[in-house]
Amino acid sequence: MKKFVLYVLCLLLSNYLLAQAKSVNAAKVVAGPMLGYAEQRECLVWIQTSCNKTVTLKYAEINGLSEGEMTLTNKSENLCTPWISKFVLTDLKQNTAYTYEIYLDKKLVNFPYDLRFKTKKTWAEWSKEDAFDLNFLVGSCTYINDSAYDRPGKPYGQVSDIFSKMAEQRADFMLWLGDNTYTREADFSSASGIKYRYLHTRSDVSLQKFLSRQNNYAIWDDHDFGENDANKTFDLKDVSKECFVNYWGNKTYGEGGKGIYFSFRQSDAEFFMLDDRTFRDESELDEEKYKTKTQLGEAQLSWLKNKLKHSAATFKFIVVGGQFLNTETNKESFNLYKRERAEIIKFIAEQKISGVMFLTGDRHHTELLKYESNSQPDYICSYPMYDLTSSALTAGPSNILKTKEAENPFRVQNTLVAENNYCDIKITGARGNRSVQITCYDKGGIVKWTHTINETLLKAK
Repeated sequence: MKKFVLYVLCLLLSNYLLAQAKSVNAAKVVAGPMLGYAEQRECLVWIQTSCNKTVTLKYAEINGLSEGEMTLTNKSENLCTPWISKFVLTDLKQNTAYTYEIYLDKKLVNFPYDLRFKTKKTWAEWSKEDAFDLNFLVGSCTYINDSAYDRPGKPYGQVSDIFSKMAEQRADFMLWLGDNTYTREADFSSASGIKYRYLHTRSDVSLQKFLSRQNNYAIWDDHDFGENDANKTFDLKDVSKECFVNYWGNKTYGEGGKGIYFSFRQSDAEFFMLDDRTFRDESELDEEKYKTKTQLGEAQLSWLKNKLKHSAATFKFIVVGGQFLNTETNKESFNLYKRERAEIIKFIAEQKISGVMFLTGDRHHTELLKYESNSQPDYICSYPMYDLTSSALTAGPSNILKTKEAENPFRVQNTLVAENNYCDIKITGARGNRSVQITCYDKGGIVKWTHTINETLLKAK
């Protein structure tokens, strides 16, 4: 009997140790690490893991003595449910590069690429030095195939090798212009479906290296907010915001707990990242009958005006999910919210705000639009206004070449690209002679077009 009891105890102990070993061996990185926002003294590092109790990030200054570490603990009941860790690293040195390591339950994770981050450099408009150069990427519409939930027929998502080409750019940061993931009908009808889609997209292998390469700032559009063309009536918008906040590393999200809009500055460029969904009235409402029809909402519109007026940046980029300037489309854009568009342009003109440009997504093609002063009744700004639309990263390209929009008279010549692509933007030059150089690349990293805009062209008179 004693032998039998001893045997049972040994068997139970063996099974327990085996289970523990399997649990340890199963600990893994699901997605990331991804770099979120960076400031002069802070940086956010995001990572998603499973089957582990703790995640530790150890960092050290490159060519320096400063180092530190932070550990976050999984408090969920099921350790193997993927969970997100956001490391907000503080008390860093400004304009300093760091290397870092990730440990799961104190065990080092080996990545096939180096892990680094860098804090921002300080520059003020009253400085006697020239503003430092910037290099950032923009793009929208990332569709990752998932055959169980995709439409029948040819896959809508294209080859995602584009992200390996983008990783080679080693840019300062990336602006994700919306539709950064695509909820399907089976997703946006439930909270669990929305959460599944965010997890599925973010864990795609092709994204991982790119996410670690530069800081990432994001807004959303309809497909990562909810259903197609979704507006403020979308029932699960609170779930969508929870997922958006969980999966991105912006410094702030809206005001008073509402929306996801925010701004940030790098060198002499400032970025106003707008939310075109949370406060949006139905796009098909007749503006003549519904005089208060809005895409941004009263609070966000007031925020944008005050931010623009306060900004001393040479270039002020207004970033929004759908096209802003395009007067030649009946698709989702500010062309369906003409009154609000006119109000923003009028404010820029009356307040003599220089250097405004628009960065937009959604349309599944890339183009640079240019509207001269008084070219349209609402375009009263004293300098040309530009709208760069960058789309699509991996979603199916549009059929614009078969429509009347193919001949848009306000498009800068030879800038229409109806295939998967992304754009690289460089800001360079001495004080008073700064330039924005836009280069569009196809999915293979081949240059499609380049266009340069000097700051003198965007001076308010």
